Amino acid sequence: NAINPITRRWSFADIQHCFGEAAPKMPIRMCLQLGFQGRHQTVCTRGDCHSRPRNHISIGPIFEKFHYLEVFRVTDSNVPAIGQHTFWGLIHLKVVDLSRNNITLIREDNFRGQDNLLELDLSGNKLIRIPSATFSHLSDLRNLSLADNFLVELMPRQFLNLANLKHLDLSGNPIVDLKPEVFRDIQKLKTFRCRRCQLEKVNPMLYSYLRMLNVLDLGDNHFRYLDKEEFQHLKLLHTLRFDGNQLSVIVDFLFSMQRNLQVLDMAHNRIVKVAGSAFENLVNLTHLDLSYNKLMSLDMSSKLSFLSPKELKTLTTLSVADMVSLPTNLLATFPNLRELNISGNHLRDENLQMLVPAKHLELLDLSRNQINGIDMRIVSLLTEIQDVNLANNPIICDRCHMGALIDRAHTLKWSKLPSCYLPESYRGTQISNIDGGGLDFCVSLDDEEDEDTNAASTSRNILSQGSLNILALMAGLLFIILAVLILGIVVCYSRHRARYYTHEDKRDLGATEKSIDPPATITSNEINFKFPIDDHVCITDELCLPPPPPPPTKQAPVMG
Repeated sequence: NAINPITRRWSFADIQHCFGEAAPKMPIRMCLQLGFQGRHQTVCTRGDCHSRPRNHISIGPIFEKFHYLEVFRVTDSNVPAIGQHTFWGLIHLKVVDLSRNNITLIREDNFRGQDNLLELDLSGNKLIRIPSATFSHLSDLRNLSLADNFLVELMPRQFLNLANLKHLDLSGNPIVDLKPEVFRDIQKLKTFRCRRCQLEKVNPMLYSYLRMLNVLDLGDNHFRYLDKEEFQHLKLLHTLRFDGNQLSVIVDFLFSMQRNLQVLDMAHNRIVKVAGSAFENLVNLTHLDLSYNKLMSLDMSSKLSFLSPKELKTLTTLSVADMVSLPTNLLATFPNLRELNISGNHLRDENLQMLVPAKHLELLDLSRNQINGIDMRIVSLLTEIQDVNLANNPIICDRCHMGALIDRAHTLKWSKLPSCYLPESYRGTQISNIDGGGLDFCVSLDDEEDEDTNAASTSRNILSQGSLNILALMAGLLFIILAVLILGIVVCYSRHRARYYTHEDKRDLGATEKSIDPPATITSNEINFKFPIDDHVCITDELCLPPPPPPPTKQAPVMG
């Protein structure tokens, strides 16, 4: 009773982790304080009630006396349902947050009398299905979050009477299809998020109902292709996020109607090609993220390059991580860059010259490259940047590689200073903990390579080299096995061929003997043949000599 005069003037109630087995008990620890804009609020964040059995009752009209309540939060409290007329009489209520509970069902009468409610958060519950017209009493609602539930589909007229809704979040639900007619009642929507769902495509008719959209976030879905007329109705977009999908190509003129687009995130896809006119007409783009795709390089010299300085001259944030190869004149075409991510691009010391034209950088990510050291000119440039990330580079902490940066390490305000990879005595040590006066002049890479298998490469590259050696060994073994098999086949074939011809000769000999007609006959000590016999032919046991020449013939004398 002592606090009743105060509680009746409360305008902010925040209850977290507080409901145990017997609601509406007050939490174990609570406090009264002034919230934002001088509003009185009750805050409970240390109720320690999760160790008690979960409650199985709904929150009923227990706050009906708080006539001036404007903000109502009951989160992480295992609430299974909203009671009937829970908020009846709270005519000043603007915000209701029931996120991260166990609510499985909501009904139309749960929100009766809340014509002035502006924000409703039901995220992180266990809603499977929401009946049509459930929110029909919330005619002035502006923000609605149904994220991280178990909604499979949206019912027809799901958003009946929500004509003033500006922000809708359906992320984290297993939604496969977005029926366009469901969005007919919320055509003033400014922000639509449906991340981490199971969408493979969107009917273009849906966008025709959402022409007022400024922010569209469909990241972490299963989109494989976007037609060039996909976004033709969304002329007011300034933020578009399609990261984490399965896109392989960005076609020409895909964003030709988005002159107001400022933020474009296409990271973590499978993009292998960006058409030369893909970013045509993006004259106001300031943030572009193409990181973690399958693009091998950026051809800035080509007139058909999608990174056209003419179109993207307003770019202030560029992320092209894991691109393998970057042009040396990349930053010369974007002098207004403030944030640059070129991590994972195998950059070496000499490649850092590309940073010279960047006079206004504030954030620079050089992590996961092959940088051993930084020369004096680049050190002067890096020390002017607010935050530089050099993590996971094979930094060599000696005078000739990192001496200039180590001497200035105490003046750097970077969130994390780089650590040494070589020499081994400094491995893992941040450069701020190294005495520049005790540095070796120049570590011999050859010696370190002999001791540590290529000291100027990261551990990942060492593993990669080991993998290549294993592959080479396996290929050699496979070659030897194939050679042995081929040799065996040749030998077997040769033997088979020899055996075949041997048998063939025997068959020919037998056939010849059978073909002699008529055979020799022996009768009364006489051998008769039908063909003449050369009686001069010898047998093998005799030595045949040629017959003697005939005696010379004497001629008769000639009579004179």
